[in-house]
Parts: sequence; structure tokens; C-alpha cells
Amino acid sequence: MMERIKSWTLSVLVAISVILTWQLWTFQPNYAFLDESDYLPSDIEMGEELSIEDVIWPDQIVFRNGARQTGLDGTQRLFSRFYNDFLDSRFENITLNQDFEAGELYEGDHAAELIFPTPIPGEVLNDMMNFEDDTPYLSIDSVDRIVLIDEGGDSENLQVKFVSYEDPVVLEGETNFSMSDFRDLYIHQMDEFSPVFSHELEDNSVIPKTIYLPEETVTYNTLSDTSSEMNYNDFLTLLFNDSDYVKQYRQDNREASFTDGNRMMSLEDNGDYLNYVNPIYSENVQDSQNHVVETTFDFINSRGGWTDTYRLYDWQRSSLEESAVYRMIVSGLPVFESRGRDLASINVSRTGGQVSQFSRPLFQLDDSPIDTSGSIELASGEQVLEFAEEQFDPEQIENIRVGYKMEKTESLVIQFEPSWYVKYDGSWYPIEPDGTTETKEG
Repeated sequence: MMERIKSWTLSVLVAISVILTWQLWTFQPNYAFLDESDYLPSDIEMGEELSIEDVIWPDQIVFRNGARQTGLDGTQRLFSRFYNDFLDSRFENITLNQDFEAGELYEGDHAAELIFPTPIPGEVLNDMMNFEDDTPYLSIDSVDRIVLIDEGGDSENLQVKFVSYEDPVVLEGETNFSMSDFRDLYIHQMDEFSPVFSHELEDNSVIPKTIYLPEETVTYNTLSDTSSEMNYNDFLTLLFNDSDYVKQYRQDNREASFTDGNRMMSLEDNGDYLNYVNPIYSENVQDSQNHVVETTFDFINSRGGWTDTYRLYDWQRSSLEESAVYRMIVSGLPVFESRGRDLASINVSRTGGQVSQFSRPLFQLDDSPIDTSGSIELASGEQVLEFAEEQFDPEQIENIRVGYKMEKTESLVIQFEPSWYVKYDGSWYPIEPDGTTETKEG
């Protein structure tokens, strides 16, 4: 009798185990990966969907007339006109020059140099530019600078050079960019632009990397603008496959977090910034066929789109992870930091072909600034260069430029104040006129 009871008890326990196992496997959350092709149909509208050329812009355009050099930046009207006309131009007779001399880059009567904050990947360049259809595809990993040259005389077309520091190579050809506009609107108007001087960085590259700084002090506007909060619940729908499985909890610092047991979305800096993490195990994924810039751009387009103006400002590749940074642009200048933390950039990382991290501001600026009446005079390029080389190792200085500091108040008013910044060992730091610097996280 006792053996029969044991047998029935064992059978019941086995049956219960089978039922519980079935429920566990049937009702577990969906942990499917978010990859570059995982577009989620949604009627949520936050920002615009853009084309890749909308977010890849130069920081500066420098014009040469013999030894004279002057520059335009994004705060000036002709800057946008020049670049839009450039994107509309056609490029022909492209050839690869691996035996160039650095001094040959600017040969000609007049030249214009487009300087980008980060290299343009070759695949992206091919999508952005209108290359001649029957031109054989010339492989180039990335392009750092683009130079237009007027050879003078009876030249009908401008010469164009696509310069790659990494390879290092130069693609050469011709463009139908209007010769008359080039001469009349820009070269003949150089006296109206800010005079600049060139400074070669100490990075030992085959093609010298040159930055251009103003010869005189420069004045930029201070701005005040109102902002609107974005609804973080929209991102729960966009970032999680099934929001029914998402649970909310609060971390020790009282910031809210959401998880489906695998992925996590956190609200940081009093709800001003969103950080999303999707754990990816690299041994289980395959590398993507698309460049990280293409993947991250498509991801943002499909996850709420672009609020405010953002431009590609950096991208990195390593054996474990790739990433791209799209930085907020206000009145033509990049916004670098707020209260010692970067709250003005959209960051996307991927492992293999799958997005593993996504962070962005949870506010957007209103259409028009409420105050543009103030201005600040900043130090000249020579003074800033001297400050920077006193504070940082000159061999690791990568760039120096003007950007905006951002201060966001509890009343949703945001103030932007111009400042000099130095890019050092991959990060941007504000540099003060007295030579001291403020630290920046990350």
C-alpha cells in the first residue's frame, strides 16, 4: 500500500513539474534582439525622419586666395548656401592618387576647404554625393576634408579632392559647382569673412591635420530658449517588443528604470536624459554589412526620429563595440555639455549588427529663441591655442573650436553661452580665458 501511495505521489509531482515547465516556456517575455532591420510600425510622432545628408555637415569652410585665409562657420548664412549647393553638384572623372605631396592639396589660384567634425565613411559618401554613373567605384574607408580648387584662367570646372587621413589617399576629379558663384559669392567676398590662421596638429600623420583659428577675438550670441518635455512612455513602445512585460522600479538614486527582465531603460538627470541598454553577447551575433553610421542613423529614424537639429560628430570602431554620436546644433554651433555632463547628444552603440545602447535627451527646444540680445567676446585663436597647450599634451589635442554651454533650469528655460572647447583624447572640454578648464564626464 505504501509503495502505491509513493508511486501516485511521484506521478502527481511529475505532472505538476511538466505543467510548470510548459507555463515557464510559454509565458516568458519576448527577448528578441533589436537589430538594424527591426523597424517597429508605430503611429508615434516625435521628430522627423531625415536623409543621411541632413545630419552630415562640415563645421567650417575655409577659403584661400594665395596666402590669405578666411573662414565661415554655421552661424553665417553663406555657410549653408555653399554646402547645399555643394551637395547638389555633380562629381566626375574621379581618380585615385596615392602618390600625392601634402603641399599639392591646395594648388591653384583659389581654394575652399570643407572641414568635417568626424570622417565621412566611404559608403555614406557614395550615398550623399552625386557621382558620375559610369565612374568605377573607388574604395576609400573615409573622407576627412573636401577641397575645391579654382585653377584660374579659362577653367570651366572646379577641381575637387577628397582627402583621407586614415588611408592616406586623395580622390581627385571635377565638379560642376558653379564657377561664377564660387568666385563672386565667396572668393571675391573674402574680406567680409573672419581671417584665420592654420595650425598643424602634432599627430604625426602622413597628411598633416590642420585646424584653423581666428586671428582676432570673436563674438557670438548668448541665447535663451524654452523647451518641451518628451513623453518617455513613447519610448517604452518604441524600444520594447511588448510593453506588457515591462516593469518599473526606482534605483538607489531615485531615478526611474524600466525592464522586461533583459533590456533596461533608465531616466537620468531628473528625467532630462534617457539611457537604454540591450545586452548583446558578441559570440552570438554576426557582424553587420552596414557601416555603424548607417546602422545608427537608421535606428534613430525608426525610434522617434530627429527632434531639434543634430549632426554626426563622432564615430568609433573597436573589436567589441561600435558607436556614433550625433550632437545638438543651436544657431549653427554645437552644444557640448551641461553642468559637467553631456545632455545634448544622441548616442547609439552596436555589437555586431545589433543595437546594444541608445541614449538621448528627453526634451526638445521650442521653435524660436526667446532672447538673442546678449553676446560674449571670446579670446583670439592665438590666445586659446596658448591656453590649450599649457593645459593639455599638444600631441593629444585633436581640435579646438567654439561651442555652446547649455544650462537647463527647472522652468524648462535653457540658456546657451558660447565658449572655446578643446577636443583632447576623444573628449571635449571647455577652456576658460584664464587658462583653466572645467571637467566633463565621459
